[in-house]
Amino acid sequence: MTRRSLIDILTELGELQEDIEKQTEREMDEWWNAMSKDDQMKAFYSVMKRLVDGELEQKGSYRYVLYDVFGFGPESYMLGMMCGYMALHNSIERDVEKFT
Repeated sequence: MTRRSLIDILTELGELQEDIEKQTEREMDEWWNAMSKDDQMKAFYSVMKRLVDGELEQKGSYRYVLYDVFGFGPESYMLGMMCGYMALHNSIERDVEKFT
């Protein structure tokens, strides 16, 4: 395999990943917009309750919150990155004592 063909393959994979992310975002927005305001509020409450518990109460890792708090499997890892949850998780200030 030549260097050029490897670059082409990586470029194609990057474009495929971008297409998948855009399609996922469209599907999630359609799902959200199809819900009643009452169901949106229930979804918001349910997610935020678990995030606050996993992040602020338990001070869990990214994987811990996904797998143990939400009960998701490894398939949630990339979805959490795509929606910005990993960035949010990493921005939450952790206690200094946890690292000493």
